[in-house]
Amino acid sequence: MAYEYGPLSRPFGETLAALEEGLMREYRLEFLPVHRRSARRSRRLRRIRGWCRATGSLAEQAARVAESTLPRIEQETGHAFRGPDGLARVLMAASTKRLFSEILAGFPEDALPIRANDLAMLANFADDYHALALIGDVTLRLKVLSGKDAGAAGLAVLSDRWNLYESRIGSGLRRTPDNEELQQEKETLARAVLGLIYVEGGVDALRAVVPLLTCGRDG
Repeated sequence: MAYEYGPLSRPFGETLAALEEGLMREYRLEFLPVHRRSARRSRRLRRIRGWCRATGSLAEQAARVAESTLPRIEQETGHAFRGPDGLARVLMAASTKRLFSEILAGFPEDALPIRANDLAMLANFADDYHALALIGDVTLRLKVLSGKDAGAAGLAVLSDRWNLYESRIGSGLRRTPDNEELQQEKETLARAVLGLIYVEGGVDALRAVVPLLTCGRDG
């Protein structure tokens, strides 16, 4: 089927909680004692259990972002986000795309733990930050800095200041990128947050962040 795009049917945290609860329910429905399980059923149960644990981990990480990362950014920029979901989209790691896609493909549509559209949108969250990063980059250079260099070094420092890379919401282990790749990812995360601020608050909200690009991490 063709899935819709847009906001989730309920807030991000509630969606993850519903997904975890739904996976646990499906696990109980498919559970059989060990002596009655086929090898295939055992693999299936391990897979559902793994999805459930990964979803619970994502929910915990998202809660920490809402409780710690988001308030710090709001305090330093003066911008009050519309809610925690926008920042959660920015910080969703690529590993989550596979998780949600596997869950979507792992059940008949009428047995999915949550709506198919919500799962499809969750799978696409990991791509959203690239679009927001482009918005942040173009807007910063054309509307705020009048075509001057947006300052990649300043963006990486801003990412460190807000602990954006360390706050990524992702499942499983991620390889440690080399220094150049790490710096690029930090810059992209910072640009994405700036893009989100612009989308929500306009040019004036983005302009208020510029001084932070020129001060040190502890400045």
